[in-house]
Amino acid sequence: MAKKTYLKVKELKTIREKLLDEQKKILIKNKNLTTFNLDKEELSDVTDEATANMLASHDLRMQNREVFYLKKIDQTLERMEHNEFGRCKECDADIGFERLMARPTAELCITCKEEAEMQEKSNIFDRQSKSFGRSLQDIASR
Repeated sequence: MAKKTYLKVKELKTIREKLLDEQKKILIKNKNLTTFNLDKEELSDVTDEATANMLASHDLRMQNREVFYLKKIDQTLERMEHNEFGRCKECDADIGFERLMARPTAELCITCKEEAEMQEKSNIFDRQSKSFGRSLQDIASR
């Protein structure tokens, strides 16, 4: 079982409120999202069609990122409920309040995160997709 975090009750409350606020903003944005579909007649040339496809692709990518972030927020709130929040998954050190305010879903202390990023940059074949948690080699083999 993980050690209890050193964070003060007030700090935990502040981070929880920030997470809930971010969750609410994303849900409201997605609820009010209106998609547009251009009629084939409105796509007068190949450039218009390519632009419409590019915009749709961008919108889809942003929605996927938000869904991924919502899952991270849910997992973080769950960790808070089970007193497993605020400790590094690698070294079990406390994650600083400032880091958690900047990145409330952080699971690694700054030292372990920097080390992980250095390893990721130095090994092209074992790089992990930031979105899907799979290595680039796994993605390429599909």
